[in-house]
Amino acid sequence: MKKIIMLMSLYIVGKLASSATKFLNNIRYGNKKSFTPNPQFLKKEDGLSAKNILFLDSSITYGAASHGVSFVEFLNIESNMNTTKEAISGTSLAGTEKNSYVQRIKKEELSKAKYDLLVCQLSTNDGRLNKSIGEIKKEYDIDAFDVKTTIGAMEYIISYAKLTWDVPVLFYTCIRKTDPYYEFLVDNLYKLKEKWDIEILDVWGNQWANEQMKYDNTLFADDAHPTLKGYRYIYTPLFKEKIKNILTKEI
Repeated sequence: MKKIIMLMSLYIVGKLASSATKFLNNIRYGNKKSFTPNPQFLKKEDGLSAKNILFLDSSITYGAASHGVSFVEFLNIESNMNTTKEAISGTSLAGTEKNSYVQRIKKEELSKAKYDLLVCQLSTNDGRLNKSIGEIKKEYDIDAFDVKTTIGAMEYIISYAKLTWDVPVLFYTCIRKTDPYYEFLVDNLYKLKEKWDIEILDVWGNQWANEQMKYDNTLFADDAHPTLKGYRYIYTPLFKEKIKNILTKEI
């Protein structure tokens, strides 16, 4: 009996080790040097080249699973955009903490710069950090928004961007596993679009992007964070198209 238990244990350990090795190999392949941003692929396009864009975000924009490289570097190196990456992994939209989105956007060096567009990641961290979701206000006054709540922080960020830089605001959603909190937040994001006339890049709801993730295990390191390959073939093309549409519309 003991021998059977030992053999079963060895079998289970072996299977787990095999799965872990395959998982790590997928990530390593997805982060191969050949997938990194390459200046040889530089293509200067009307509506993209030399545009100044501020990215206010967390881990997806930072590139947490790809050595700190994300679609931001692809847009900078291969599309000649002037990008400012204000991204810290694990941070929330809401909160009075200095690293929350709503506090970081007020940095003096950012307020003095000039931008053509603000891009903001719809954080997947607010639910995990137990931030109150809040509600959409009728008011437009920046002082009316409760930045301790996620929706309040979003409204504050939108208002601040319009008052400080007078630029369009693009929120983007992220691919991730089923999450009722995040799904509710996405629903409210579309309501904010109606109120504030903001732009949305809904990667969460993009059927093509989600299907690619299912068929190719090297595109993502987990349910949310892309590898370099995932940024090159999923996020970057979606952002290029969306940003070009926004900025050419502004002309």
